[in-house]
Amino acid sequence: MNLMLAVVIFTVVYSILGVPKETDRVKIIGVTKNSPAERAGLKEGDVVVTVGGRLITKSAELIEEVGKHKGKSVKLRVTSYELNLTKEVEVEVRESPPAGEGAMGVAVSNTEMVKLPWFRFYEGIGAGFKEAYFWGKIIGSGVHKMVTGLVTGQLPKDVAGPIGMYQATSSIKQSQGMLAVIHFFGVVSVNLAIVNVLPFPALDGGRIIFVIYELITRKRINQKFEVMVNNLGMAVLLGLLLMITVGDIGRVLK
Repeated sequence: MNLMLAVVIFTVVYSILGVPKETDRVKIIGVTKNSPAERAGLKEGDVVVTVGGRLITKSAELIEEVGKHKGKSVKLRVTSYELNLTKEVEVEVRESPPAGEGAMGVAVSNTEMVKLPWFRFYEGIGAGFKEAYFWGKIIGSGVHKMVTGLVTGQLPKDVAGPIGMYQATSSIKQSQGMLAVIHFFGVVSVNLAIVNVLPFPALDGGRIIFVIYELITRKRINQKFEVMVNNLGMAVLLGLLLMITVGDIGRVLK
């Protein structure tokens, strides 16, 4: 049901905003404050036509070409469709930019949202399933790394508890609006679906293990043993939640 809820949420969001389609235009979708891109006058919505004289049609091409000019400046030809203006700008390419900012301080994409007529609603449903699968792969990989780390004695760093979730939701609402928050709830639902199916006591996955045992042996498992195992699993989960919450508080204080 978590997975189906995620598909429904993604379908609703895409039905309102449109379905993502790959284009041959590389659009700037974000400019970091006080970055070389901002100082050069680049704005969200601008389309990068050329980098260093090379025609750009994919985000990967822009990243590759910009990477050749680290520590120098590069000329960009940019079109602003809002102002109906094409201009050339020179942008500094940083060798060691802050984490998550990129060498110029821009986020780019060659995927755009295309609104669909009502009779093509099925494309929105298809996009919802694709989005759930996309996040499922990412979250599944992250959960695998987290579990492997716990087995080797490493506490997860990039995991948030209730406080972190509240911060993320508030930040998304302020910067991107309510539809982005709803989309985020879809991502959380995929996360819950994957975590809950793990074969661990107190989770649905742990219950599935007991059910499979009963199907194979044709015998009901000892109830006291099952309760003891589930209580132990719940204690471990609550302990992890406590540690993650302490980490959330530490991030807030910093």
